[in-house]
Amino acid sequence: MNPNRNPKVIALLGLALTVSGITFKLNHLMGAEPLFNVGAALLVLGLSWWAVKLIKG
Repeated sequence: MNPNRNPKVIALLGLALTVSGITFKLNHLMGAEPLFNVGAALLVLGLSWWAVKLIKG
C-alpha cells in the first residue's frame, strides 16, 4: 500500500471542496462559505501531512 495515499486523498478532497465553494460563491448559492472553509481546511491539512511525510521520508 502506498504510504502517501492518505495525504493525497485528503488534499484532493480539500481542493475539490474549495473549488466547489468558489463556484457556489460565484453563483450566489447558499452554503458557499462553509463549503469553501471546509475545503480549504482539508487542503491545508492534506498538504501539510504530505509535506511532513516527504520531509521524514
